[in-house]
Amino acid sequence: MLVHARQILRQHEVMRTEALDAAAGSVSGTLRIAAFRTAAMYLLPPAVERLSTRYPQLVMRVAIVPEIGAGTAGAVAAGHADVALATFPAGAAVPPHSGELMVEPYFLVHPSGQDARNLPLIDWPENCSSYTRAWWDRQTWLPQARVEVDADDGVVLSMVAQGIGMAILPQLTLTSLPPGVTVVPLDDDPPTRRIMHVTTEAAKHSMAVRELIRELRAGR
Repeated sequence: MLVHARQILRQHEVMRTEALDAAAGSVSGTLRIAAFRTAAMYLLPPAVERLSTRYPQLVMRVAIVPEIGAGTAGAVAAGHADVALATFPAGAAVPPHSGELMVEPYFLVHPSGQDARNLPLIDWPENCSSYTRAWWDRQTWLPQARVEVDADDGVVLSMVAQGIGMAILPQLTLTSLPPGVTVVPLDDDPPTRRIMHVTTEAAKHSMAVRELIRELRAGR
């Protein structure tokens, strides 16, 4: 009941705002966005910048939501966000009101000058097994040693740069590489994940949501 009430109140707010915007020929109000860390760092900023330039009265609130459990798509389903940038395994079922932005491959990352086979594997909770576990299970060279980091992929990359171990990391994480890191493509059908925008039946008609999705697609 709380979720339904939250969504009804939000739609009442959006309806009033967009009725006024239609009369004025503008887009205003508040757009609530849920995104995982690397999407918020590398996918959102160009789209938000262009949208802010075109519609200076539009306020965008970005919540960083780890892709653990319900994740960013869950924030939309619960009525906490209007649109989400979410990840899904390749070939998995996706929510009905969603669209693909990119397919992101994973890479092997290790300290430069060191043999990855002699290093422990660093992993973190957000690295969902559905993305990488099947690939891991096919490898015979991966070390038994593990370093479990209760943080995000940015911390994992920093630890690799410090020579602590090697990691299997998604492409967006590697957009800005620290010194001393070597990136190696994975052969043998490498793991991938789909990055998608997710919204709801009601929110997909919002002008602000549609404009954000348009800008996200334009940037890919």
